[in-house]
Formats: sequence, structure tokens, C-alpha cells
Amino acid sequence: MPADVRADASAAPDPAAVGAPRVTRRDLLTAGIYAALVVGLALSGVSNTGFLGEGPQWSRGVSVALLLAACASLCWRRSRPLVPFVVAGPLATAEIIGGGQISAYFLLFEALFVPVMHGTRRVARTCTAIAIAAAAAAMLASLLGGLPGPAVFLVAMIAGLMASTPLLWGWEVRHHREARGAAERLAGLEHELAESRAAQAVEAERRSIAHDLHDVIAGHLSAVALHSSLAASLEDREAREGSLAASRSSAQAALRDLRSMIGVLADEGTGTLPSATLDWPSLAARLRARDPSAEIEIAPALTDPARVGPAVQAAALRIGAEAVTNAVRHGRTPIRLTAGIQEGAVRIELVNGRDGEEPLGAGMGRAALAHRALAVGGTASTGPVPDADGSPGWRVEAVLPLDASGDPPAEPPLTGTTLTATEASPR
Repeated sequence: MPADVRADASAAPDPAAVGAPRVTRRDLLTAGIYAALVVGLALSGVSNTGFLGEGPQWSRGVSVALLLAACASLCWRRSRPLVPFVVAGPLATAEIIGGGQISAYFLLFEALFVPVMHGTRRVARTCTAIAIAAAAAAMLASLLGGLPGPAVFLVAMIAGLMASTPLLWGWEVRHHREARGAAERLAGLEHELAESRAAQAVEAERRSIAHDLHDVIAGHLSAVALHSSLAASLEDREAREGSLAASRSSAQAALRDLRSMIGVLADEGTGTLPSATLDWPSLAARLRARDPSAEIEIAPALTDPARVGPAVQAAALRIGAEAVTNAVRHGRTPIRLTAGIQEGAVRIELVNGRDGEEPLGAGMGRAALAHRALAVGGTASTGPVPDADGSPGWRVEAVLPLDASGDPPAEPPLTGTTLTATEASPR
């Protein structure tokens, strides 16, 4: 058995693939063990008769010298596996045929095993083909040489065993080693994939938190800024106090939402979403504060779980909040909001005036609209449109399925009523 078969079965990939290493201590030790085996068997007198005559064709000293040269070639069994095949293989074969030293069989086994085990796949295949061809040639030569039947059978048996055993063993160990390497690479890829998925999950959660903060908190703070500015410009004390009260209410709502979100992030065990103070009447009130004459039509069916799925309700409310926040912060009057169920789908449209000289934005808000609509299987679009009188305007439009699964409800959609200005007041 080769001295390092057990170690090679769990070794790294082929040295040829990562650069040929130098002669190692293990290779020198292996060559020394074979050299000691050659000298020990020669001194013991154990030998064969050879195949060329009644006795050995050369002296024992010549046999030992040939086999020691073959042992020396084993020093490059890992770094240059072709060297043992080219040197030790022919020398051991010659000794088996003409000298008869038993140690030649061990060296021939090693010479055939090494290139299959340590060489590249091309070297292993080439050496295997050469060894099989040489074994076949030896059997053919014994037949054509007129050897007696027992001698032909002995040649065939030795050639077959000496060719097949090291080659089959080498290929088996090589296949196990390559399979283990492939399994390790696959495990590494799976680990990288798991890390990538975890990073994507963190990124998605980060975007979700950013969108929630932008949709809810930014809307409340926009209302605070609007009412504060309005209060500073009002001379009527009652109107100023009303505006300051609305500003204070919006600030308190923003603080409640922020605390709720922080509580969810701090508690890893609940897995619940924050309870935000966001609803359609509060969105309508924001628009009324910006434009008292705003046209607002919101169908109560949007909050009916029998007609609109919970996920779609949440997405529609977030999209409406984002559209209202942008209209209040960046838009001009007039403002028109329509939200309801039409043609078996939830449709949201907000149109507001726009300063024609103001550059078009491409920030988080527009991306959040598309992201929330896509999450439930819908679409959302934003862009400039001309107003009724031809002045520049801005429109936000979203079309969502009645349910996130895409299946419409059994009941026919409700065309619904609309919230009046009184019904749209803040809760």
C-alpha cells in the first residue's frame, strides 16, 4: 500500500492546479522506505527467476542499482508525477522480466499509481492508456513468443494485476478526493449564498423602515412645518391658535409613530408592525390644510377587508400618504385626490399644480411608490401633466389588485361613496 494513500484521500486539490510544490519530506521518506525495501529483500535472497531464462540475466548488484535509481525518482512523485512513471516504471518492468527481484513489483505499482493520483487529469488518462497498452502488448508478446501455456497464463495474470490494481485504486482515490473538493466548494457557495440572502433581507428591511419613516413621519412633520408657517402669517388670534393646535397635533402624532417604530425595532420577539396614526381622513385633512378647496373623493370600500385585502389596504394607504406628502411639500394648488375601486382594482390618483421652473425630483418618494405597488402586484406612475387650464401639474397614479394574490373577491366591487370635507377631518 502506498505510504500516503490515506493522507491523499483528504488532501487539497491537485498540485498542478495551484503550482507544483518542491520535494517534500514525505516524498523523501517514501523514497527511503522503498530503497530500504529493495536492499532488505536483495540481502535476504528472496527473488524470482525472471522471464528471459532459467535465472536472472544480470547480477544482484545491477538489480539493486536499477531499483535504487527507480526509488530515487520517487522523490518527485508529487511535484512531477511523470518522473516516476517514466523512470521507475520501465526500470521495474525490466527487473521483473530479466532480474527477478521481488521489490520491483512494489516499485511498478507505485509508478503506475502516482501519475493517476497526483497528476493532472490529462496526465492520469495518458498514463492509464499507456499502462493498459503495455499490459496488452506483454500478453500478446507471450503468445507470439511461443511460451508454454502456464507461462502465458502467468504473464497475463501478472500484467493484468500489475496494470489494473494500481490504476483502479488510483482512480478511485482520485474520484473521492475530487468529490470531496466539489462538496467543499458547493458548501462554500451555499455559505456565500446564505450570506447574500441575509444581506438582501437586511437591505430590504432597511428600505422598508426608510419608507415607513418617509411616508408617516415626514408627512406629519410636513404638516407641522405648514401650520407653523401659516400661524406666523395669520393676524386673527383664533385662526392662529387653530393652526398652532393642528401643528401640535401633527407633532404629537409624529412622536407616537416614531416611538412605535423604535419599539418594534428594539423588540426582536414580537415581529409585529408598528401601529401608525395614519388613515385616509388624516391624509384628507393634510390636503385641506394645504388647499381648502381641494377635491377629495375617498371610497369607504378601501377600508373594507371583505373587498380589499389587508396587504393592499396598507399599500394603498402608504402610497396615498407619499402622494399627499409630496403634494403638500412641493405641490401647488389646485389639488385633487381620488381613491376608490374601479373596474375590479384599487385606483388612486392625486393631481396637483406645480411650479414649472422647479426641477423634477427623483428621490426616495417616487421609488417608494413603485416599490409598494409592486410588492402587492400593482403599478404606480408619477410624472408631470398639464392642468385643466394648461398650467404645469403633477400626477401620481396607482393601480392595485383587490388582493395581493391577484384573485378578485367574490362580491362585485363597490363604486362607493366619497368622504366629504367634514368626514375627512382628522380623528
